[in-house]
Amino acid sequence: MKQEGLKKSFVHAMQQKIFSGEYQIGQQLPPERELAQELGVSRSLVNTGILELSNQGFIRIIPRQGSIIADYKKNGTLQVLSALMNCDSFRLDYPLFCNLVDLRVLIESECARLASLHATADEIETLRVLSQCVKNVSVPLDAVDPLVKFHYLLTQYSGNAVYAMTFKSFEGTISRLIRQHLTLAPDIPKSAKLHESLVRSLEAHDAEASAQNVRLCILHGTTALKKLYHG
Repeated sequence: MKQEGLKKSFVHAMQQKIFSGEYQIGQQLPPERELAQELGVSRSLVNTGILELSNQGFIRIIPRQGSIIADYKKNGTLQVLSALMNCDSFRLDYPLFCNLVDLRVLIESECARLASLHATADEIETLRVLSQCVKNVSVPLDAVDPLVKFHYLLTQYSGNAVYAMTFKSFEGTISRLIRQHLTLAPDIPKSAKLHESLVRSLEAHDAEASAQNVRLCILHGTTALKKLYHG
């Protein structure tokens, strides 16, 4: 059981190195001996971990040549997506980060459109209360939980269970990104204002305004996070 736990830790650590861009697609991995020394595990454990990463679609093993990072973005399996959902790397590979933002915008824009048509008065009031919680925080990081809950409930209020499941699957990663945003460049008044505007458009049953407002909410945080990559 201990060995299995160590292997899982090794596989997870390698996934984070790949998602962060430390290991690039097409790059050859260091020899197993070097990886074992770097990560403080046995060479046999590295060997079995590499085999598992290969089965998941992260690594391509070339006989007598070694292992290279596979093009997991083009040929990614469900296991790659599952690993991304549980990614805890502080800094994602920039194109992957942009892809994740695009996914959020796509799904939540449609959720906002649907919620503007289907959300009840009580549900919209719940979102209004959460936007007020964001507005009234005394410490920026205290806004993380109400912001995550706001956006998750928005997907629920769309009436599409699969959209809500998708958000929930990525909730940990989204929460970390929001936390980074509020650490790097907190602008609570603007965040609150954007979410209040979204609530008003939902209340007015304005589908297009709701979609546009949720997009602005997401991109507000994205702009701050780009400082991680561009300074």
